[in-house]
Amino acid sequence: MSLANTRVVLQSYAPKDMHSPSLFSIDDSQAVPDAATLQPTQVLVKAEALSIDPHQRRFIDVPDSSNKAAYSFRYPLGKPIVGIGAGTVVASASSQFSVGDWVRSERFPWQSYAVLADQDLVKLPKTTASIIDHVGVLGMPAFTAFLGIALVGQPKAGETMLVSAAAGAVGQVAVQLGKARGLRVVGVAGSDDKVEYVKHLGADEVINYRTCGDFVHAIKQAAPEGIDIYFDNVGGEFLDAALLTLNTHARVAICGSISTYASDKSKIAGIKNLDTIIVKQVTLRSFHYQPHLGTPTETDFLEEMAQLVAANRIQFKLDLRKGLASAPQALADLFSGRNFGKLIVHP
Repeated sequence: MSLANTRVVLQSYAPKDMHSPSLFSIDDSQAVPDAATLQPTQVLVKAEALSIDPHQRRFIDVPDSSNKAAYSFRYPLGKPIVGIGAGTVVASASSQFSVGDWVRSERFPWQSYAVLADQDLVKLPKTTASIIDHVGVLGMPAFTAFLGIALVGQPKAGETMLVSAAAGAVGQVAVQLGKARGLRVVGVAGSDDKVEYVKHLGADEVINYRTCGDFVHAIKQAAPEGIDIYFDNVGGEFLDAALLTLNTHARVAICGSISTYASDKSKIAGIKNLDTIIVKQVTLRSFHYQPHLGTPTETDFLEEMAQLVAANRIQFKLDLRKGLASAPQALADLFSGRNFGKLIVHP
């Protein structure tokens, strides 16, 4: 009997403000592809770690033909969605990869086994105890934190950095890299246990955005000296408030906007304090990790993180979900704040 290739299939697109696992179905009707059917350059990979990330939500929204600025791409219905994933090669028709290799892909489908083109794979070093590390502490979230601080933040020892979503996948690394560079770090999180975790990471002050009341007052109370670097993971109202607390020549690293990704844009309050950027001569820059893959910058990141991990000087909290069937709920939890740490599905 053939081994079933479990797939998480997208059945319908999501209305705004809806986060539900009911958009997906679990399909066990297909068998694992036969190694004998692989075409040249193709590789059969067993999924070991699938990353659950905010950007995936954008591509399951109900298409909005009235908003020309919105993302036009959508994951096709009736198929698994894709994302960052890592796995083990179980068969290969490519000269670049061998059985047993660890690999990572930016286009890994939500299924137990996947046939992938060798050009879409990166061979991973087995220098860590778990392949999951290559989707977590040595993967995209940590690299993103490194880029935001090194390229945009350009920190100077003694400055103050504000980090939103500081207990999240990117934020928790940003906090620790900031402290390693001699910064005073103020974190922002959304529950008491997350606040305690961010304090444990070394943050000097932590704001609970759900209970702090007025955002501007809370930031100024935590950082009366003002903010030199703001690492923004949330956008929306908190970004607008943070702009009013920036020092002259501050730098704002626009990493994400999870507070607005799945929202009805007509109901979101616009950013009102952009004049601060002019008055305070602020640098506000967005960035993305993909253009830096395979560059000396990624090499610098991997060297620094490997050293920190080896010396037990970096912590990285995982929210590890077991089984492919947990993926739809994991994605919903990401947008309702019910996750704690980097969400990864371990099939």
